[in-house]
Amino acid sequence: MNIFKSIGFGISMGCTVFVTVNLIGYWINGDLFLEAVMSNFPQQVLGSVIVGIACILPSHFYRIERLTFLQQSASHFFIAISIFIVVAFTLKWIPTFSIKITILLLLFSVLLFVLVWLLFYLHSQSEVKKMKKKIIEYTDIGNNQ
Repeated sequence: MNIFKSIGFGISMGCTVFVTVNLIGYWINGDLFLEAVMSNFPQQVLGSVIVGIACILPSHFYRIERLTFLQQSASHFFIAISIFIVVAFTLKWIPTFSIKITILLLLFSVLLFVLVWLLFYLHSQSEVKKMKKKIIEYTDIGNNQ
């Protein structure tokens, strides 16, 4: 995926998460949930887009062959989570009135990031297995002719 497609995917991912979170928040708390979002709607949307891009663009680290998988993953994680934290505190996605709640929400954010990363990793591994199987089949067909 080239960088422009990655940015586009990041924007759409950020917008999708923004709509999903706000829809769920509305179902749970009604209009009260949306009041905070509507008071600075453009900033909220822009923050979601920035976080979406910040989660997608560092995935290009996985193309740098001289880095180990751990280095690629750590770089991706720290860039994405750092930008998320800055945006989350700036836009008050994470309340700061209680240190316990703040830490709990930060841990939840890290856990969510790890879960999404794990799903993408498992999907990628599945795709690799499919490609290897096709290569083996193709090689066997070519050798038998």
